[in-house]
Amino acid sequence: MKKHALLLLPLLILTLFPLVAPPASARPLTPASTRPQREAAAARAIDWIHDQFLQGELIGVGACDAARVVALTGENPGAGRWVLDGDSLIQHCEQAFDDLPGKDVGDVAKVLRAALVAGKDPRHFANTDLIAFIQSRYDMTTGFYHPYNLFRNSLALIALEEAGQSIPEKAIAATIGDQNPDGCWGWPIGGDVTDTDTSGLVIYALSGAGRADTPAVNQCIGRLMAMQNDDGGWELSGIYGDEVSNVDSTALVVQGLTAAGWDPEGPTLTKNRSAAAALLAFQADDGSFWWRYDEPGSPLLGTEQAIQPLLMTYPNEIPKPISLYLPLAMR
Repeated sequence: MKKHALLLLPLLILTLFPLVAPPASARPLTPASTRPQREAAAARAIDWIHDQFLQGELIGVGACDAARVVALTGENPGAGRWVLDGDSLIQHCEQAFDDLPGKDVGDVAKVLRAALVAGKDPRHFANTDLIAFIQSRYDMTTGFYHPYNLFRNSLALIALEEAGQSIPEKAIAATIGDQNPDGCWGWPIGGDVTDTDTSGLVIYALSGAGRADTPAVNQCIGRLMAMQNDDGGWELSGIYGDEVSNVDSTALVVQGLTAAGWDPEGPTLTKNRSAAAALLAFQADDGSFWWRYDEPGSPLLGTEQAIQPLLMTYPNEIPKPISLYLPLAMR
């Protein structure tokens, strides 16, 4: 009987789930990129960042951004090829933070994120308790960690989430409440002009706080989908308005949408190419990422920002179990 049941299994599956041809207007479901392609792109970007390290270009808090993405790709920013003249990349980050005349909470958040992923003690890094520093900047009256910049406030939220710290409900409510009439967010707290960079980062922060399914996040996701350019990427809308995508905006939006459960390789986020493919298209032959497709140049921040969304797990990469149907088929 079991043998006959096995022979009938394909017919039963087709009966329960018949094949339906997609409409002619449907976009292909095949991903426009693959994880090996994205990992290879990230590795080439890290090699380019290493060249910048050897040339002494990783200065200031940018050294912390670099140390973080190096660690995300599995390398130790405190050892091996990331040591030059006795100082490592993570030490450069530590020294840069020590030398900052004024310590903005957004900068502290970047340092904290680098220290965490590099395996350093965030309570004793650069002669500072980084977690306590950010928490001390929380304004219980307004609910914000930064007095005027929502982007930097979002960095503080993300850093505390990654450090395993609880976020006050008022801080979540304040961020959600700063939403613009069009459904997304912009740089200044209390402003009314949406930009894609801040919107992507806010969605990432709210998703990390377990708010990915709130109406506010869903409204902004819908708005960002409408703002996606034909090339598959995003511009810093509201500022340039020329419908030419840039790597920073595209990376931050892809990162936020992926964290909220959307697939940057799927048909919903595909125009002439998918959002993931659009991000990959910014990469130059030397491994760096151009700011825009039509403007040569390799800004360090854009290259660093492209790496995390390339390495995130996309929904199409999560196996879908079929065991649910097997007991019925084997009866």
